[in-house]
Amino acid sequence: MADLQQQPRAPPPPQDPGPSNDPSPTTGDTQETPQSRRKRNMSNEERLAMADFLLQHSQGEGRLPRTAISAAAQKFHVHRNTASRIWNLMKSALDDGAASDAVTDQVLSRKRGNCGRKKKDYSAALERVKQLPLHQRGSLRALASAVGVPRTTLFRLLRDDDTSAGADGSGSGSATKRTITNSIKPPLSEKNKRERLRFCAAKLRPNGLFDDMFNVVHVNTKWCSLPSRRESKKTKAMFLVAIARPQWDHDRQQPFDGKLGVWPFVVVEPPLPQSNEHFNGATLTAGSSRVFHVMEAVTKKEIQAMITTHVIPAIKQKMPRLLRNGPLYIQLDSQQVRLTPDDPVVAEHGSADGWHIRLQYQPAYSPDLIVLDHSFLREIRADTMPLHHREAAAAHLQPMEELIAGVERSFAALPKRQLNDGFLALQKTMEATMLSGGSNDYELQVDPSKKSLQHDGSLPVSVLCRPEAILACRAALNGAQD
Repeated sequence: MADLQQQPRAPPPPQDPGPSNDPSPTTGDTQETPQSRRKRNMSNEERLAMADFLLQHSQGEGRLPRTAISAAAQKFHVHRNTASRIWNLMKSALDDGAASDAVTDQVLSRKRGNCGRKKKDYSAALERVKQLPLHQRGSLRALASAVGVPRTTLFRLLRDDDTSAGADGSGSGSATKRTITNSIKPPLSEKNKRERLRFCAAKLRPNGLFDDMFNVVHVNTKWCSLPSRRESKKTKAMFLVAIARPQWDHDRQQPFDGKLGVWPFVVVEPPLPQSNEHFNGATLTAGSSRVFHVMEAVTKKEIQAMITTHVIPAIKQKMPRLLRNGPLYIQLDSQQVRLTPDDPVVAEHGSADGWHIRLQYQPAYSPDLIVLDHSFLREIRADTMPLHHREAAAAHLQPMEELIAGVERSFAALPKRQLNDGFLALQKTMEATMLSGGSNDYELQVDPSKKSLQHDGSLPVSVLCRPEAILACRAALNGAQD
């Protein structure tokens, strides 16, 4: 046993020291492990701030005090070499005699647009799309198969191509695509064309001028939504918009701007006070605990309640009282399943207080014969708050409240001149409809003298219909009767 060597005893396993009572901070700045440390890229704001700091401490002619680089590195929590590299970029511009703005621009990051996988060029595929026959462009899947590009990639290319073109066709990448209500013209039967011609002929006076339509209130509905991320649920609601033609109010001795109101189809719990005419920012802010239920399907009952509760009171309160001497029409769309022109509930509310408010409908499949399609309906959207107000409002505004307030801001920002232009455009549309025999296959030509007349304040109240349009309308209606 003496020749056996004594084996060394294994060291005891390390024991858990437990929670430390040392009150010293354990942040990543003071106790960083090699695994957690990584190179930090400075943002452009930090780069510009460091450039200003170095310029303030410079002694002219591109010279810095001995401790300026170390002071900049310590202030912005970067390595000394990083501060020295930024100063060298600035110094090269200072030696060339550049201005101060050009000197600070030299320190901006050059990684944006120069890193990552390069974008693939699909310009040849987009050119092939324009050359394909119609039978190969019936659907996005067929088009992608014919071009040889994945369907989702082709969808993104077509969307980006339309957006980059801009609303004015200038091709500017910063321009945004203009939103329109509907660009598809529905097919019309002979009966639909005759109804359109009768509607336009009823708006024509014996002297050839179109009716000024001061006694017509145009009402339409529109879905509006807040921009949201893909993973979050979109906040949207249907709104009812009511406008009339701007005109002078002789009783009040002030102009009427034509804006009656915009109201959402939502149910609020607890309900708002009856004294509030419509939703407004103050009411929504005060009622931050309210719950909003969106009406997904709007029926005859909701339309009837909206007209009798909001539209008719707004007409009696805002429109000139001189209109009480004659009939005043609320023009709705052609969905007759909602309300009939002689609806007894609307007639009861419309005939009170000496008014004679009635309902009328535009012809079927005729979205071009409503003034909202010409001026406002394509412009209304959830106008978002400025950036410095958005964070403050997010603390007490729900998404539905922000949507309602944004739509009301968009409605309030609508200029009166644009509303009046919509009524003049409607009269030109009726003239083009009469020229085409009731069809919707026409193109409106912009009057070159409109801008000069608008600048001089001499725009006509009513458009004088062309004699050939009147003759074409009469011939089409007489031929239908024969």
